[in-house]
Order: sequence, then C-alpha cells, then structure tokens
Amino acid sequence: MTTTVNAAAASRLRLSQPTIEYSPTDETERNKHLQNADLANFKKFEDIDLANSERLILVSANGTRYSVTVDNSGNLGTTAI
Repeated sequence: MTTTVNAAAASRLRLSQPTIEYSPTDETERNKHLQNADLANFKKFEDIDLANSERLILVSANGTRYSVTVDNSGNLGTTAI
C-alpha cells in the first residue's frame, strides 16, 4: 500500500518512535501531542476563519496562484502570487 502525504502537513507533526515496552506515561504524552495537532487542523463541514497572516490561496487552471482578500466593505479581491 502506498500512502501519499502532503509535505506541509507532514512537517507539522513529528512523533517519537515507540518504546519497546508499553509505557502509560509515554502513551499519555503521545495522545496529548496528537490532540494538540488535531486542534490545528481544518475540519470538514465546519466554518473556517482565517486571521492574522493566514491566506486563502486558489490555483487557476493554468497554474497561476492567487491570494484572495476581502476589504472592510466585503469586496473580494485577488492578487497573483
């Protein structure tokens, strides 16, 4: 089985190698790490609020990337990046 992983997503989550013997403490830490990483992910069927320096990037059919913006009046704009 081949699994393709998004390089950006793969760079966010680094889990340590499992220990040879089971450790409840290690398992608890691993679960906390997974839960924190999960909180940072966008979920299907939920609203997405972008803030600070986060951007919405769309790619046109010819491969041009566009950053989508909105001004205080609700007008949308795009900028090729």
